Amino acid sequence: MKYLRLIPVAFLCIFAVNTLAASNIVWPPPPEKARISYEKSVMKAEDLGISKGFFTKIWEFFAGAEENSLVKPFGIHIDADKIYVTDMAQKSVIVFDTKRENFESIDGYKGQRFSSPIDVTTDEKGNIYITDSVLQSLFIYNSDLDPIKKIHHPSSLLRPTGVAVDHVRDRIYVSDTLSSHIKVYKKDGTYIDNISRMGEGEGELNKPTYITLDSRGNLYVADSMNRRVLMFNPDGEYIRRYGQSGDSIGSFSSPRGIAVDKFDNLYVTDTLFDAVQIFNSDGELLLVFGKRGVGDGEFVAPQDISISKDGTIYVTDSYNMRIELFNMLEYQK
Repeated sequence: MKYLRLIPVAFLCIFAVNTLAASNIVWPPPPEKARISYEKSVMKAEDLGISKGFFTKIWEFFAGAEENSLVKPFGIHIDADKIYVTDMAQKSVIVFDTKRENFESIDGYKGQRFSSPIDVTTDEKGNIYITDSVLQSLFIYNSDLDPIKKIHHPSSLLRPTGVAVDHVRDRIYVSDTLSSHIKVYKKDGTYIDNISRMGEGEGELNKPTYITLDSRGNLYVADSMNRRVLMFNPDGEYIRRYGQSGDSIGSFSSPRGIAVDKFDNLYVTDTLFDAVQIFNSDGELLLVFGKRGVGDGEFVAPQDISISKDGTIYVTDSYNMRIELFNMLEYQK
């Protein structure tokens, strides 16, 4: 039986949380069996165990310190030991390497500074893909952070936001929020097709934002202005809808970041509900965690979400200037 399927809907509550101590913040609350626990918040490199060496401190005394604190984190992607975060305020992508205990930033492409970096992802080779909504471009870098390619079609790629890469099918998916299309490219930058069209009907999109893929190559789209998430198969055919417009659990007000775990459960942030909702592969609501606030396990306008292979959930808590980490309990069983 898939993880989280046993959580009874009767116990779902955005405000259900044990606040005795950070280590005891869990969902659902006692006496139900805990499924997700709060781990910690990350606001700077040191929160990830990344500290500056002696010679780095000497250099910074003369040259000035390199920024290592988050200001307005938006997109996030976890790939092995690296955490990639787009920071709208700093107009850069910060790469935290927890194995090597260092961090670097990508600030632009061949002399062109970023203007509005939104989302980031990687492929099987460690190449990095970054969207910039103002520059109307998708930028690609290798694992050493060297620039490789810029995809820029200002007549058709109007406001790129979310990005996902399917290396099996040699495809890059980019959500174009302004045109309400999902653009499909080959990894060499060749344009293939659009998925969907603007509208409110079944399978239509209205201002899509973040996107993600599951293990079978199905595409999930945060259809933000229609207040739902749509699922398409690898051929671009509409499959199902998750959620609908509303002000109760199981509904959305402003769905944004989306991620899929190893069981193909779907996780969706909502920037107005300030919570994360989890659905199974059949579209049934399983659990809601988080609430509005500045404390541990709370959000103010959460944006993106990413899940590591060990079941750690990373959420960009944008207006609290941090990333919040949560653990999926018994994920490895």
